[in-house]
Amino acid sequence: MRRMSAETVVIGGGAAGTFAALELQRRGVKPLILCKGLVGKSGASIFAGNLVVPGRLLGNTERQARDTAEFLIRMHNHFLIDQHYARAAGEWIEREYYPELERAGLYLRRDDRGDVVTNDGPVRCMAAHSQGESGVLFMDLRRKQVLRAGIPWLEETAATALLTAADGAVAGVVALDFAHGEVVAIETRAVILATGYADRFYPRSTATREMSADGIAMAWRAGAELMNLEMQWWHTSDVRFPLCWQRTQIYPNPIIGSSHSARLYNSDGEMFFDQEADAPIAVGPYTIQLKRLAKQVLAGKARFDGGYYSGFTHVSPEVVTGYTDYGKAFAALGKSIAADMLETACSAHYRQGGIVVDPKSMATRVPGLYVAGGVGGHSNGLIAPVTYDGMLAAETVARDLPRLKAPVFPEDKATAEEARLQALRRPLDGNRVAPARLKKALRTLMGEKMGFFKDAVTMETALAEVTRLREAMLPAMGLSNVTPRLNYAWLDAIDVANMLEVAGLTIRGALNRTESRGPFYRTDFPEMDNENWLVKNILTPTPNGDVRFRTEPYELPFFKPDFARHHSLEVDW
Repeated sequence: MRRMSAETVVIGGGAAGTFAALELQRRGVKPLILCKGLVGKSGASIFAGNLVVPGRLLGNTERQARDTAEFLIRMHNHFLIDQHYARAAGEWIEREYYPELERAGLYLRRDDRGDVVTNDGPVRCMAAHSQGESGVLFMDLRRKQVLRAGIPWLEETAATALLTAADGAVAGVVALDFAHGEVVAIETRAVILATGYADRFYPRSTATREMSADGIAMAWRAGAELMNLEMQWWHTSDVRFPLCWQRTQIYPNPIIGSSHSARLYNSDGEMFFDQEADAPIAVGPYTIQLKRLAKQVLAGKARFDGGYYSGFTHVSPEVVTGYTDYGKAFAALGKSIAADMLETACSAHYRQGGIVVDPKSMATRVPGLYVAGGVGGHSNGLIAPVTYDGMLAAETVARDLPRLKAPVFPEDKATAEEARLQALRRPLDGNRVAPARLKKALRTLMGEKMGFFKDAVTMETALAEVTRLREAMLPAMGLSNVTPRLNYAWLDAIDVANMLEVAGLTIRGALNRTESRGPFYRTDFPEMDNENWLVKNILTPTPNGDVRFRTEPYELPFFKPDFARHHSLEVDW
C-alpha cells in the first residue's frame, strides 16, 4: 500500500471538484485531486448543454431575473432547497462566475454584432460554443487551469473509503489506483467530496460509468447524514436506439437564437408536449415532460421505455443546426431533421438528494468532511451552482484548516480497507458470479420496481431483492481476470458494493416519503403534500448499522407553493 499525505483531498474531477481545488490553491491550501476517471473528461459536467443567464446579466429585466430565481427554486428543485443558498449562488454566478469564464477564454456564442446569443423567453440560456456541447468546452478549460496551476492529481483512481479517527473526524482516504493496480492511503485533515450524481442504477442513464454512488456510500459509512435520495430525475427525450446513445438527447430546452424547442408525440402521432405553450418559464422542463408522458402511458399511447417520438419538424433546420448539436443524431441515423422524428425513451438523469450539508459552508456533520455539487442534497445541481459549491467548500476549508487538529492516522482501518479491496479480486469459478451480472440485475430490478410509477408493495419487493443481492450474492462475486492493473471488473466489484448499499437506502427513503413531488411519484400517495412533506427527508446512521428517519422543514422566504395539496400529475412542476 502506497502512502501519501495532503493538506486537503478533493475527490472528483468535474466542475465542483476542479474549481474547489483551484480555489484552495488560491487561498494557500495545497490540494490533491482524486479522480475516478480523467480530470475534466468524465462525470456529469461534460454533458452540460446550457448556461443559465441569472440576475440582470446580459440585459435581463427584473421580471426575467425573478423568473430565473423562481425556476431554480420551483421548477428545478420543487421547493426542496434552501432559498437563501439559491439567492447567494445566483448572485455569485452573475457577479463572479461568468466574468471569470470569459476572462479565462471560454467562448460564448455571439451573433454578427458581437452580442451573446440566448434563447427568447422568461428564462434565458447561452451556450459555449454550441447548445448541447457547453460542458465539453467548459471542462477542457478547467483541466487546463488545473494543469497550469500545478495541482497534483491521481487520475483513474477510485476513492473507496473515508478514514475517521477515534473522535469521528476525517483522518484520511483509501483509494485504488486501478491503472497501476495499487492501493493508496492518503493522510489528510480535510476532504471535499465532489463525486457528482449517482445514476447508474437503471438500465438507461445519462450518467457515465464513474457515477455509481461512491461518494454517498463513503460519506454514509463515515457517519454523514443523507437526505431526499428518493428524488430521482428523468430525461424524457433521449434517443431510444441504439442503446449506447442513451444520453443523446432531443432536448426540450428552448433553442438559443429562437423561442422554439423539440415537441413530443405519442404512438398515434398526437402531440402531447410543446415547451413553448406548456412550460414557457422552464429551462429543461424534464419533470413537466415526464408527467405528460405518464398520462400517455396510462392511456396506452406510450411506454416509459419508448413508443413515443421527438423532433423539430416545426422548426427551420437552419435554426436547429446553426446553434445546437441536436441534428447530429438525425444525420447519423439517416434521418431528416426537417421531416423525421426519432423514437425516444426515459433515462435516469440525476438524483436531487444526497449528503446533508450546511448550505452556507458545505460542511457535513463529520468534522473535516465537506461536499460540493451533485453528491450533496442541498441543490439539484446545474454546472454554475455546483461551481459555486466548490468555491464555498474551498473557502470553508481554508478557514477551518488551521483549527482542525491533526488526527492520529487509523492504520488499522487503512489495512482493513486494503484487505477488503484485495479480497474482491478473487477468481471466478462455477460457484461465483461476475460483478457485471450483479450490476445488470440491480439495474433491471430498479427499472422494474423503482421507476416513475411505484407504490409500497413494489418498493418493499425491491428492498427485499436488494437485501438478498447484498447479503447472498455480493459475497459470491468473482473476477474472470484477477490481474491488478487496468482491471475494470475489479472496479465493477467495488461499484456493486456501493450501489447495493445506496439502492437500499434510496428505497427506504422513498417508502418514508408518503407523497408525490416533481419526478417522484407514488400511485398509493399521488398528491403533492405541502402541509407535511415540504421537508428534508433525512436518513441518519445508527450505531447498530440501521437507519433512523427525521424531517426538517424548509424555510420559504422568497417563493412558496400556492396550494396545500394537489394531485401531483396536475402540478406544472
